[in-house]
Amino acid sequence: MTRRRAARKLGAMHPQPTPITSAPGIPDLFSLTLVDGLPVDREGAVIRYRTVRLRETGIAEERAAIRQAERVATVGGVAELLVSRADFSFAMTVLHIESFECDGAKIPAAVIDGKMVGKLSEHDFRLIEQRVYLIELAAQVRYGVITREDFHALSGGVVPSAAPQPVGQTSDVGANAAAGESGPQMLNDFAGAGAAGAPAVDAR
Repeated sequence: MTRRRAARKLGAMHPQPTPITSAPGIPDLFSLTLVDGLPVDREGAVIRYRTVRLRETGIAEERAAIRQAERVATVGGVAELLVSRADFSFAMTVLHIESFECDGAKIPAAVIDGKMVGKLSEHDFRLIEQRVYLIELAAQVRYGVITREDFHALSGGVVPSAAPQPVGQTSDVGANAAAGESGPQMLNDFAGAGAAGAPAVDAR
């Protein structure tokens, strides 16, 4: 069997799922129309870029976001390099932006930074965050983390019945869901005896 024929046979055995590019009420996940738009001063006039093209991100973008979110803080008298969760989330949202567009003109990702995105209204920025969330969900479908049914339920604003419990996979979740747990006990719930099929973890 030739290598090309073997590759075709392997592809038939393990077909790649078709990427999700739309959701209920959204014809194109990667294209978003803003309400106020990005204001840009051009020749004395303010032009508002109301179309934003988004993209998926990868390891390179995550590492770039981490670098942008790093802060030096003093912990116990020792300087430590910490990552701000809020700054990391903001940086990742910015890195999901491929371009701003208006009447054929385009602002590419290469010149888009936090300062530029900071000119958006809070409402428009939240719209971008919500669309980025859907794009990340679509990627999880492609990698088999969630199903298409879960994606459509989440994109429609409905939490799927298989959503994880917010307090962990404890054996007595339900009536005692709000009960506090020690750190070692919670670790065991997630990775030890409380998680079906998971290896036990020594949390001492």
